[in-house]
Amino acid sequence: MLKIPVSAAAISSACLLSVSAQPAVPGFDAARATFAHDGEMDFDDGPGSLSVSRFELRSVLSKPISPADGLTILPFFEYEATALDFSDTPAAFPIGDEDLHSLNLSAFAISMRDGSPWICGGWARAELATDFQDLGEDDFTFDLGGGAGYRFNEKFTLGFGAVVLNLNGHTRFYPGIGFDWMVNDQLRVGLYSPTFVAAFSFDENWLFSLRGDSSGGIWNIDDAGGQSHSIDHSSYRLGVYASRRLSGNFWLTAGAGATVGNDIRLTEPDGDRLFKQDMDTGLFALIALRMKTW
Repeated sequence: MLKIPVSAAAISSACLLSVSAQPAVPGFDAARATFAHDGEMDFDDGPGSLSVSRFELRSVLSKPISPADGLTILPFFEYEATALDFSDTPAAFPIGDEDLHSLNLSAFAISMRDGSPWICGGWARAELATDFQDLGEDDFTFDLGGGAGYRFNEKFTLGFGAVVLNLNGHTRFYPGIGFDWMVNDQLRVGLYSPTFVAAFSFDENWLFSLRGDSSGGIWNIDDAGGQSHSIDHSSYRLGVYASRRLSGNFWLTAGAGATVGNDIRLTEPDGDRLFKQDMDTGLFALIALRMKTW
């Protein structure tokens, strides 16, 4: 039988989270280490391509904290290293190869009352996303989210919510909806905005899934002249995944598929666009060691 804490499904359904903060659903992870590589994505309107390599380390900082009846808080830490590698770009191309880093602290708060079908949640995050060349206020962002879910029965929950990103800079607002549907003991389908998952379990040691989720990030950099800019890379992954239990709560996951909707932008810290390059569909591969929640 597929198992996932109701709190994890609720907060993911209720809050549209950014890629680096969003929990894996189904199969909520207490900790995971992931390496992913997006192969060459050719530029749409000229010579050049981009490949992306990413290492992610994510973990809860403690067991769930319950400061009051029906209220649960989960604090998280995440580190991500991203390498952008460009090939065959013209001499005037404004972005070069970059080694980028992101560190963030986030917390989820989930409220569920006995006998009530409503589940309410909130999320907050502080992030440092940078090339570590010259740290300043543009390298830090603060985000908030919230929403609610309604549990119609033990098999189906509907959620809605929104996030506000970059409160101290170019603020963006994203609403979202989601659902979690346990079709039977082997099949689970859900939309955890912006992630879609259809997962099938043959037994308690294997899990297979079709999944679509957003990828990319926003980092502050300093150009050759010392000016502060932001690199904004967007992508959406469509892939197949297989997970195998290694021992107890430890699982190994491998996945592969295509990246679509690829683009990269150079912007001012206030959001004004300096440059945008769309890219063709590419391929990706991923491997992860995961520890599921206790």
